[in-house]
Amino acid sequence: MTVIDILGDQEETLGTAEDLREEIVVEVMQPEISGSLIKIEFETSAGLCRGHYLASDLGHEEINLDPDSLDILKALYPSCNGAFIHQMNRDWVEISLESEGNVIPEYKIYSRVVTGTAA
Repeated sequence: MTVIDILGDQEETLGTAEDLREEIVVEVMQPEISGSLIKIEFETSAGLCRGHYLASDLGHEEINLDPDSLDILKALYPSCNGAFIHQMNRDWVEISLESEGNVIPEYKIYSRVVTGTAA
């Protein structure tokens, strides 16, 4: 009869409970105060898009896209004329199209950094 040591290899790869606890990182979302400058990134099938906007009380802010990001969106949607923060769910970006049908493309925000108030 042969004994197989299954746990020997797993203990080395899994680590201890203490190791796992140290690797958990909680991202604390900074509040968007009216007038704050927010830098965002969102991922499309053609690449990562970057831009920024000024937070307002009204919502649905227009995103000032980097030139490369605008090129990516124009390649995906030739009638693209900009991007906005979704009014109801601020974790999403809406792509504005000149000839909107019933579909408005949306992307989930990949990262958001509040940099303070714009001067």
